Amino acid sequence: MNNFDYKKYLAAGGVNQQLTEAQIHEEIEKIFEEFFNDPSNKDIIKEEKEQIDEAIGGLIAGGILSAPKLIALLGKLIKKIQGLFGKEASEEGIASKIEKAGENLEKKYIQLLMKAIKLTGIAKSVWKKEDGSVDKEKLHDTAEVIFAVILTVAAAAAGGTAISALKDGAGIIAAIEGGLTGIKGSEILAIVQKIGPKLAA
Repeated sequence: MNNFDYKKYLAAGGVNQQLTEAQIHEEIEKIFEEFFNDPSNKDIIKEEKEQIDEAIGGLIAGGILSAPKLIALLGKLIKKIQGLFGKEASEEGIASKIEKAGENLEKKYIQLLMKAIKLTGIAKSVWKKEDGSVDKEKLHDTAEVIFAVILTVAAAAAGGTAISALKDGAGIIAAIEGGLTGIKGSEILAIVQKIGPKLAA
């Protein structure tokens, strides 16, 4: 027996929400496409400060803060992803959505982020080998960290939470840490606190 109630589905905004999410995903892909098609975005990060055992988080934060075009790109992505959480969403509701959809969102956009990282050269000392070849695993790790930052800032904005109010172990941070492999909440938080206000502006 089919218990699906189409009227309740419509009342809950089912079709409209699906259409909206599809439109958001389409717009995100357009943002990436425009960025890739602009030749001036190639090798934005010319040099990185040589620091012994520089953590990936420091390189990412420094790279983003030194490149207005990267801030603009991530800012656009954050505004679009924020729309996936809905209006007037609670922190608990947002955390639940991240737990359910975070992995699928990552799979959808991780390759595009990896392409953007290679194009701009951000954190290249992490993923580029001495012979100039690319360490794909480390490139993927770098993209994961950046995606976690995007998701965190978008989630905080959707829930009306100030960046400064985010704490390690909070619902949003815990959901992102649990939903994305190999990402520590403290690492995400450290980057977000450095660059979040710029991205959310």
